[in-house]
Amino acid sequence: MQTTGNLGLKKPEGTDIVDIADLNGNMDILDNAVTSKVDKVTGKQLSTNDYTAAEKTKLAGIAAGANNYVHPNHTGDVTSNGDGVTAIAAGVIVNADVNSAAGIDASKIGTGVVSNAEFGYLDGVTSGIQGQLNGKAPLVTTPQQTTADITFYVRTDGNDTNNGSANTAAGAFKTINRAIGMIPQVVNHTASINVASGTYAEDVRISGKVGGGHVQFMGTSVTIRSFVAERCNRIVIDGFSANTTTSMGFNAYDGGNIDIKNCSCETTANYPGINIAGQNADIRNSSVSGRNFGIIVGSASIVTSLDNTGQANGVGLYASHGGSIYKYGSQPSGITSEGSLNGIITSGVLNPWGDNTFSKRSAFSAIPSTNQVVPKAILTKINFQTEYYDNLGEYNPSTSMFTAAKSGLYLIECSIVVSSPEALTSHYLQIYRNGTNREIGTYGIPVNSGGDIQLSLTAMLLINAGDKLEAYVQHHNSIDKSITTDSIYSRFKVSQIA
Repeated sequence: MQTTGNLGLKKPEGTDIVDIADLNGNMDILDNAVTSKVDKVTGKQLSTNDYTAAEKTKLAGIAAGANNYVHPNHTGDVTSNGDGVTAIAAGVIVNADVNSAAGIDASKIGTGVVSNAEFGYLDGVTSGIQGQLNGKAPLVTTPQQTTADITFYVRTDGNDTNNGSANTAAGAFKTINRAIGMIPQVVNHTASINVASGTYAEDVRISGKVGGGHVQFMGTSVTIRSFVAERCNRIVIDGFSANTTTSMGFNAYDGGNIDIKNCSCETTANYPGINIAGQNADIRNSSVSGRNFGIIVGSASIVTSLDNTGQANGVGLYASHGGSIYKYGSQPSGITSEGSLNGIITSGVLNPWGDNTFSKRSAFSAIPSTNQVVPKAILTKINFQTEYYDNLGEYNPSTSMFTAAKSGLYLIECSIVVSSPEALTSHYLQIYRNGTNREIGTYGIPVNSGGDIQLSLTAMLLINAGDKLEAYVQHHNSIDKSITTDSIYSRFKVSQIA
């Protein structure tokens, strides 16, 4: 007898005796098998894989068209939640955490115009920047001023986006005018612009720098197109060469003092090499060649020309409209060596006396030896106790009085520095003759409080033998003020010029 392969039902063969018990057993097996089957539903099918109730429950928990995966939560430096929110703890990312080659995709920010370089501008900005800006004086009404000596560097391999504070390609400016733009309007200290050797295709211009300090341009083998200083208190330029053919090489006007040292202008042109108008200047160890005027001085300027050279100029030295050139040592030559139009060119003295010996001329120079406190609103004589020279013994340092030995035309120069003036207060410097007659004077009104204010005057006076000259000052600050000791900015000088 055989059996079926799945349920083991008995299958009698032809010679087997059919047993009713076998038939009943087959029926029982079939009956049991049928009870464990699911009725077939029209239009539905079952997979060939096993399908359990647990799997059905799992599928029931998934929304239509969704994935029921739950991301595990995480805490620590980075916190993640099952709802997809991720947060990075403060102070976790530091410089070392970011690869130096990582870039910022500007297109992800705003309109996509922010560059990595522009992000770098934020480096060094401190907190509360708006409050700091609000605390600054408004530039429209309050000029900025120096608070200490400052130095900027310029190099041909620099960049004007640098801060100019280091003598390196990554720190220096590329142009001289960029460095000038960084200097405040009021300079009460020394502002230095150090320029590395090379050629700078610039017309350098500095304008309106005032105060008790000065701006100096220091270079060696530096070539520029031209240099202009206008309405500045004091400028020093050392080691520059101007190669312009379309304007003056060096031009200074309407200011205080300018020192031009170790400079040159030797490109042929129908323009002056050095022009000084309406201010004083010291020009030394410089060279001017091939210009229509080597050195030209006008508008009541007083210029010292010391050991200068040059050739092939139209006129070597030229003084006009009250300008004076005091020459010493070599001078630029020209087709005409010297010329004047209502001006003076002299080796230190005029020559109506029969010689050019400086030591025999009436002249003295003195400076304060100690600071002097000046009471408010009181006309006070200034003490210049230290003599530099006094050719004829006409100055008494104990009384700070000059007594002329003979009549003549005298050049008077006087300047002082008043410390920490109050804003918008009047300060007067005056020269008195014989104790009662006020001859000449000048005044200054500081814009801001603090710093120093310099008062300077220069004039020519006809003095009689025996006349006495003294310097006085008066101010209208709310408290007494000090006149400082300074060999450059505080001095009293008288020289006979005719």
